[in-house]
Amino acid sequence: MAKSKKSALPKVLLTIVVILLLLVLVAEFGLRYMIGKQLKDEFQAQASNQGISATEEPSISFGASPLLLGIVQGNISEVTINTPDTLNITNQGDVPTIDGTPEATVQLQDLDISDRNNPVADHLTLTTFAPDDFILATVQQQMSQAAAGNGESAGLASQLIQELVKITDVTSNAENQSVDVEFTDGAARASLRPIILNGQLAFEVIDSQLFGFGLPDEVSQMLTDAVQSSIQEVAGGLQIQTIDVADGGINVTLTGEKINVQTLESVQ
Repeated sequence: MAKSKKSALPKVLLTIVVILLLLVLVAEFGLRYMIGKQLKDEFQAQASNQGISATEEPSISFGASPLLLGIVQGNISEVTINTPDTLNITNQGDVPTIDGTPEATVQLQDLDISDRNNPVADHLTLTTFAPDDFILATVQQQMSQAAAGNGESAGLASQLIQELVKITDVTSNAENQSVDVEFTDGAARASLRPIILNGQLAFEVIDSQLFGFGLPDEVSQMLTDAVQSSIQEVAGGLQIQTIDVADGGINVTLTGEKINVQTLESVQ
């Protein structure tokens, strides 16, 4: 009996499918690599423009969902970006100069890229660590502006800050969950505890002393406003979800819904 010939079509189809899968995998890998490289190049360029030599590179990941499919559909389900600490604080005179930013992790969920110029994340989470030297430098800048009469809390407080005391140290105390501020190498001190009110950062004064006497309320308020400003610069239009005082700085988690990634502002 003659043997029937088997069709070669299944093998051909299987070969085509394998080749297509390989092409998709290569394209997927290439696309992720290209976006990651572009992010690193832009990060290095920004650091270079500020005169900063970044020793670490940022990283970006897109989760398990295919990036190619997400781009075709105009929605990427998950994006995580990690940027290293590029802070460079220089002291020239009484007011420091701050370049760069603290380390941060940004997680985007359901990123709508249908409008490439205005990508909107359905949910955004940003976690960052603000070290003591960054808080100190920012507070010194804010207090200097207030002492010059540019801030909201001028008057008696600005005169005291300008003529009697200067902020010389900031120490985050994990055990007490407080930020301890030192004036004029220990001549005065204040302990502030960060709290969250309606998604925004606030500080309550635990204790404050100036030459053995309590600091005036105006000075305490100026100090609170200044430390608050150092965190709000990072927060932008986001809501503060959690804040934790660690040894050496403050961990902050911020969240937002329907956030325009270009501006970090809600589009609702």
